[in-house]
Amino acid sequence: MNGALVLLLLAAGGMMTSCNTFEKLLKSSDFALKYREAGRYYDMAKYDKAVLLYENVIPFYRSTQREDTINIRIARSYYYQHDYEMAQYYYEHFSRSFPRSGFIEEAEFMQGMCSYNVSRKASLDQAETLGAIQAFNLYLYKYPHGEKAAECREKIAELQDKLSEKAYQGAKIYYTTEHYKAAVVALKNCVKAYPESKYREDMLFLILKSSYLHAENSVADKQRERFQLTIDEYYNLISEFPNTKYKNEAEKMYKNLLRHTKGAAS
Repeated sequence: MNGALVLLLLAAGGMMTSCNTFEKLLKSSDFALKYREAGRYYDMAKYDKAVLLYENVIPFYRSTQREDTINIRIARSYYYQHDYEMAQYYYEHFSRSFPRSGFIEEAEFMQGMCSYNVSRKASLDQAETLGAIQAFNLYLYKYPHGEKAAECREKIAELQDKLSEKAYQGAKIYYTTEHYKAAVVALKNCVKAYPESKYREDMLFLILKSSYLHAENSVADKQRERFQLTIDEYYNLISEFPNTKYKNEAEKMYKNLLRHTKGAAS
């Protein structure tokens, strides 16, 4: 038998022994030992084993000073393993069960982080994004000067950008399908709902362009009024973004708008 095979067999035997030892520990009635070993596994970042042991000893330590420590460590263990659904469950359970614990601020912040980590890209459903924003806002309401307050505000801004992107992309569909009047309404709703959006310049420009195309495709007796309203949209864009990246196209539309309105007035 060569050396490599011997080492392989020894390693396999060690793993089997380790598994058998852990199974015996899990079945043991010595809860104090399980608690100590759970802490050891937790400190070694072996969270899968730690959480099994902690969940096993919960009934024994119920209504003791260790109960909140066990529960917060279970929540953390699931979070560190990226099982955000189970982590969320335990953090929410913790908030309900231990409102006076020293870990309560952490638990309430981490509820937001669980939702944040499963928040989908802007084109998909945003239920988790909304849940994260709600949780972070609740944290800020309860702990306006808390340790995680600044991070909550950063995360909320990031998530709001995702919501505004989804709303913006949805509104753009009206533009691309040439429903220009609907595009103007939808885009204005986006601007109102997300005033700090990083897409604000893009929205204001698309409002201008949609309004322009809506006027251009209108019947003759409604064109002048609609071109005049579109001039207002041009000023809305330029007043906020005088050096807009869309300046060349905006200026071209503006010149045409002046020509149409003056021509109609003469």
